[in-house]
Amino acid sequence: MAEKRYGVLCQLPGKGKERIVLVSRQGSKEWIHPKGRRIPGMSGRGSARREAYEEGGLRGRIHADRKTVVKCRQGGKKIRLTLYTMRVEKMLKRWPESRKRDRIVVSASKAERLLRCPGMLEGLRSLTKKKR
Repeated sequence: MAEKRYGVLCQLPGKGKERIVLVSRQGSKEWIHPKGRRIPGMSGRGSARREAYEEGGLRGRIHADRKTVVKCRQGGKKIRLTLYTMRVEKMLKRWPESRKRDRIVVSASKAERLLRCPGMLEGLRSLTKKKR
């Protein structure tokens, strides 16, 4: 049975091209969406928002009606990832995992090239309406 995880597709508002915030997987340069297990006492959406803060120093509003569920693998385990869309309102200079992770802001098309996990890529395309 797949483990459940909750994450966010972090979008920066702005004119023109859509910009996406990715974080590095801890201890590597692989780029991912912030995600994690459900935090006891919090909803999946609340847990996803907390992960965005802890892993990427991102604060914002999650759109509960804009989500998708994808399948991923992590360390050989099957993961069922619920990915919510979050409009980033603030990017902090320091955050809990800032010494363990990097953060980048890229276009949606560049994010497609950087995401190695097929499930996370599927989630990006689904939530940005770019299906290929």
